[in-house]
Amino acid sequence: MASERITKAAGGIVWRKAQSGVEVLIIHRPSYDDWTFPKGKTDPGEALQATAVREIAEETGLRVRLGHPLGELTYPVVTGTKSVTYWCARSVGDEGPFEPNEEVDEIRWVSLAGAESQLTFDHDRTLLETFRGLVEVKAHRTRTIIVLRHGKATPRTDVEEDDLERPLTAFGREQADDLVPLLGAYGIRRVVSSPAVRCTQTVEPFAHSISTFLEIDDRLGEDTRASQVQRSVEALLDRKRPVVMCTHRPTLPWVFDSVGTQTRDLAPGEGVVLHHRRGELFATEPLT
Repeated sequence: MASERITKAAGGIVWRKAQSGVEVLIIHRPSYDDWTFPKGKTDPGEALQATAVREIAEETGLRVRLGHPLGELTYPVVTGTKSVTYWCARSVGDEGPFEPNEEVDEIRWVSLAGAESQLTFDHDRTLLETFRGLVEVKAHRTRTIIVLRHGKATPRTDVEEDDLERPLTAFGREQADDLVPLLGAYGIRRVVSSPAVRCTQTVEPFAHSISTFLEIDDRLGEDTRASQVQRSVEALLDRKRPVVMCTHRPTLPWVFDSVGTQTRDLAPGEGVVLHHRRGELFATEPLT
């Protein structure tokens, strides 16, 4: 028996503040004559987060940053099964006039009740209920911190100088480049790193991509203490702008303890996305 074909896709519930509370964006697809949320299939080798941001931009003209994850929906399609991963998504920058395109000929900002009545599919209404639950506890407005372990580095035995100067391997540099669209999908605006070269090289390509400077924090190095890490993390939790922090495997348990979540044993170049609000952690998800 042939294996079932699964089509991977990603999208989001794009929302904004309104006098009546919260409005969400729904789209009309003329080829299907339906009202749904923006989404689309992944390109080869593309991360789901990057897909979500790209598809929302292509279908609606809006630039967004991802927030709290909304989970995965699966449903049958003609070719097999479609698996769509969704996030809360907030528009960034100015909202220009919508220009109809081949896939979407109309968009509407509607209330949650309006969306429920206008959406075509039951699975979209299920997704809307998940979003409504987040709105009730203001978790749709979480802030984002990404905790990142540096990419693959040159072995200690291959470097004669100070360990702080140990660089990334060629593969580690590829990992750093691959992180650029992933970090961009979450709208990261601050980049903080251990002083070790292997850490700074991991996040330098992204910092360059958004034309921001790299903040060095000695408290995130390997030669640190739990109290120092806690102070560093607490300072980042107080800031509104989404931030990525790059550190080392031995330091990670103290980082996770400072935000009140279980320790993850991250491989080189892997990360965890933390969604928090006013000291409360609402969700975590892997950055892969």
